[in-house]
Amino acid sequence: MFYITNMREVDLRGIDLNLLVLLDALIEYRNVTRAADAMHMSQPAMSRALGRLRKLLNDPILVRGGDVFLPTPKARSLSPKLKRLLNDLTVLVSDDSFSPEKLTGYVTLAASEYQSIIFLPELIVRLSQAAPHLDVRVIPLFNIAAELLHDGNVDIAFGVSQVTLPANLYQESLCEDTYITLMRHGHPAVECLSIKQFAALKHVLITAVGSSRGVIDTELNKLGLQRRVMLQLPSLITALAIVAESDFVITLPALIARRYAVQHKLVEVATPVTSTAITHVSIWSEVMDADPAHRWLRRLIREAASQIVSEA
Repeated sequence: MFYITNMREVDLRGIDLNLLVLLDALIEYRNVTRAADAMHMSQPAMSRALGRLRKLLNDPILVRGGDVFLPTPKARSLSPKLKRLLNDLTVLVSDDSFSPEKLTGYVTLAASEYQSIIFLPELIVRLSQAAPHLDVRVIPLFNIAAELLHDGNVDIAFGVSQVTLPANLYQESLCEDTYITLMRHGHPAVECLSIKQFAALKHVLITAVGSSRGVIDTELNKLGLQRRVMLQLPSLITALAIVAESDFVITLPALIARRYAVQHKLVEVATPVTSTAITHVSIWSEVMDADPAHRWLRRLIREAASQIVSEA
């Protein structure tokens, strides 16, 4: 992308900064009517604003792609910078004393079912107490693209530690975890479970995207072993119900497994696979990093994670 501007030639006094807010809405909603509704203004007024923005930026901003409108390459490239600028402007003109109880709107989190079970119960309680006017929206982790984090449409994503992340994404370790295996009372493998016996069991795998492999499979393959995943399910609750009534077994992060073992009358067995430590992390965009509300949210998540680990 090549968008070179000589800043000395731009007269900021002639620019309506309110247009930047409308530009952000147009890029996010990709539709004049929806953007107008979000900004509580009429569709004709938003159309006029779009015309002014096109003239100001010398770019169409939104172009029709089939039955929908798509942001132009220039609009996409501007979006992260625009989010960061609007956040900085908000901080600049807002009251210096940040107050969570004054927060309104909603926070968007992305999490797998595992992370939702581990973190959300404690986090939601803390959020509702500290910021009673703030709503929470959770979307499945596998549905998000990095762009949703980059442009601030997702505030925090929960995941497991990665060696590298895309540029402008940060991660913070929340807690350490490990894998354990659950099986029914009276299962033949309860008394003794070697790694070869483990691989030979009937395994259940929770997968939302259809993959038949997980971290355990990777570790077994290093030893020249392969387990048989006889059942793949998208639902943890269904999987646990099946394990409780059969000779299937399931291997899960301990923070989840121990929460449900007693409820489903399951026996916990150490997973005989080494190097399967898990580091749960939170991930966010550089765009949101300096925002006071976002810093407060990250601190709240750290505190919730610490409480979860202390009670495990």
